[in-house]
Amino acid sequence: MQHSNINLDERMPIMPDRVEGLYEGNIEAINSEPVTVERYTKDRSQFDRVLRKCVEKGGIDINDTVLVVGGRQEDAECLLRCGFHRITLSTIDGVPDEPEAPGDLPVIAVDAEDIRLPDQSYDIVFVHEVIHHCRSPHRAMCEMLRVARHQVLMMEPNESAFMRLLVRMQLSFPFELMAVIDHNYLSGGVRDSQIPNFIFRWNRHDVDKLVSSFLPEYSLRVYADPYWDFNLDEAGLAVRKQTRIGMITGVIGAKNFLRILHAAQSVLNRVPILRRQGNKFFCCVHRTSQLRPWLALESDGRIIFNPSYQSKKQ
Repeated sequence: MQHSNINLDERMPIMPDRVEGLYEGNIEAINSEPVTVERYTKDRSQFDRVLRKCVEKGGIDINDTVLVVGGRQEDAECLLRCGFHRITLSTIDGVPDEPEAPGDLPVIAVDAEDIRLPDQSYDIVFVHEVIHHCRSPHRAMCEMLRVARHQVLMMEPNESAFMRLLVRMQLSFPFELMAVIDHNYLSGGVRDSQIPNFIFRWNRHDVDKLVSSFLPEYSLRVYADPYWDFNLDEAGLAVRKQTRIGMITGVIGAKNFLRILHAAQSVLNRVPILRRQGNKFFCCVHRTSQLRPWLALESDGRIIFNPSYQSKKQ
């Protein structure tokens, strides 16, 4: 299995002029103050509910084969809780993220931006907060669409007016510095390197454009469910102590801040117009064999423009 020839040691600037001002003095604080890193576990209960709703509403077959791109043991546990059982995990080097974890799920080597597998190898391709670590998120998404036979299930950061406001207020950053800090400055960034990745955010319109460009022959269905999920604990907040969130928790305390976040999350997710502004973007792309109305299938398997389509329009 060969990987992409992208050089992860390239010296690329990670703070372009157009966004560097958003960090102001916080970057100096991150670089100058020692950080005691305590790994934390994210609460995935909210994501479980979103995934179950999609499975039920979308008629997804839990007996289908599932390829988890950038798969962690946590991803497998989410899928198992929803009833999926034919699961294959993948990492860029084929090494499990938790070698000592129980279970006998297969793990294969897969580069999200260059998946060396045949077309439609798996019924479902599942990815959870991995694409924004790629140098080319669109290329990764296209690769997953190619490999999937039925659906691509994706959860990534959401692009919304409110999230843009949070970035401007320095309550959220355009680059994911905290993931690298959380991994002892050694990984967690672009293609799991120590270079912090740009947080590429998605919305329904972005997905519609991408799938229509990549698979223009077929009618595809896109199900999108953006939502709010503040799945941090006190250890997660501690990693962010140099940000403005750290300033707030320093005044009111981490426990009180988490209580406020969870109460706000419950309210925001109950109001559709507010839910769509959320920080998380869940999406399911359903592949179909139905051709666009202006196309036809020849007896030899070729797809051609359907001349009768124009006559119907006249």
